[in-house]
Parts: sequence; C-alpha cells; structure tokens
Amino acid sequence: MKFDFCIPTTGKAVPYGPDWFHEIKFDSYRLRVERDGNRVRLITRGGYDWTKRFPRIAEAALKNRRGQS
Repeated sequence: MKFDFCIPTTGKAVPYGPDWFHEIKFDSYRLRVERDGNRVRLITRGGYDWTKRFPRIAEAALKNRRGQS
C-alpha cells in the first residue's frame, strides 16, 4: 500500500481504525517506514533514504509483527 505524507493539522483526539496510519515526527524530520518482508527503509518527505542514519528505528520496525489479512 502506498501513501503520501500527510500535512499535519491540529486535532483533539487520536483517530483509530484499520485504514489509519500514524506518522511520527522525530527531531524535526518527517520519516516514513517502508517494510517489505525483511527489508526496511526510512524515507524522508523529499524521498531520501535515511535508513543508515536511524538504524535503531529500522531494527525496531523489523521486530514488529505483521498482521495477517
């Protein structure tokens, strides 16, 4: 599933549901975690691969279990 980065807006509650993606902002950088099997990439809004800059985030993404559809 592909999606674009969202433009942040102010909210009063965190939405949830099967179609909701959470975007976490880290140290003023916006990154998207892309996982395909055992491959993880951290991509910036500008399209740069910053996986090597944040190896602990990539490792944590590999430890997350994927849900069965």
